Amino acid sequence: MERVTTVSNQRGAVAVMVAVTLPVLLGFAALTIDIGQALVARNELQDVADAAALAGARRMGTIYQSLTPAQQVSYTMTNPAPIYSDVQNVAALNHGAGRSITVDVGDIQIGQWNGTSKTFTAMTANPDAVRVTARLDGTSNGPVSTFLASVMGISSVDVRATATAALTGTSTTNPGDLQTPFGLSAFRFQTPFCNAPVRFYPTNDPQACGGWHTFTASPPNANTLRSQINGIIPSPPTFTSPGTQAGVTDLEFIGGNVANALNNLYNLYLSKRDPVTHAWDALVPVYQSNNCSNPNSAMLIVGYASMRITNVLAPPAGQLVEGTVQCNLVEGGRGGGANFGTKGSIPGLVQ
Repeated sequence: MERVTTVSNQRGAVAVMVAVTLPVLLGFAALTIDIGQALVARNELQDVADAAALAGARRMGTIYQSLTPAQQVSYTMTNPAPIYSDVQNVAALNHGAGRSITVDVGDIQIGQWNGTSKTFTAMTANPDAVRVTARLDGTSNGPVSTFLASVMGISSVDVRATATAALTGTSTTNPGDLQTPFGLSAFRFQTPFCNAPVRFYPTNDPQACGGWHTFTASPPNANTLRSQINGIIPSPPTFTSPGTQAGVTDLEFIGGNVANALNNLYNLYLSKRDPVTHAWDALVPVYQSNNCSNPNSAMLIVGYASMRITNVLAPPAGQLVEGTVQCNLVEGGRGGGANFGTKGSIPGLVQ
């Protein structure tokens, strides 16, 4: 009789323990299953936000490319509808928690990205970035339903993801994009450079801080320089500059006053300048250097800048190439390079 009573007592104790621990076990199961499901949905939403932000920033790049350099510099976005449309169309092609995702206009921001401080500021003047938030919540697309967490009174969870894509410094050029046989030292850009004057004689002058180059032809000399300039002038050209990539491509540079090539450069300037403004807007390579001394070797290209060339003088009139460094310009090409005032039209994710 006493043995039966002991077994009965043990069974009662187990029943009590199960009753006490069952909610805890269900809670752990809810954490494992429902939070896991929410994390999967979060990853899916991040993919949606990434793709949508890239689509919006790419549309921004094509808008800039349809403008003249002067229009780009003073551009203010007054009609964001094309960007909204591309963001929403790309988002709808993707899914989160098994649903097609709708992105509300209120979750699409247009503004500027500061690569130094890693901050986004919403604005319409010279925008270069698009920020998108994708949601699975009570605002858009509905929250993610739970399984076991509903036992604890939690029937759904809100999930959201945000991505920012931006037009950043140009990092590549296609064959023929570079038409200037000169470049600027990266040292030139350590002080404010937007609209700063460039006087390209002599090349080691602080207002110049650059050098001549013969693209990838070595050794760099005046004969090669003149030949390449003369090949760029015709339409179609007889010389096409090679494609380049920042951080990868070396160009062959030479410093000093290559005066016997100035007449050729003057003819190039006449062929490329705007007939009304007499300005030649050209992309120039920026080479790695910590000073303004004359380069006389292969120099690594670290980025690209836009220069508005306003005057070229050749002997006997003089020896001069001058203009200004332009900012807030977008060129065809991929971003991801250092910012020297010119951005690529193909965006990248920055946040």
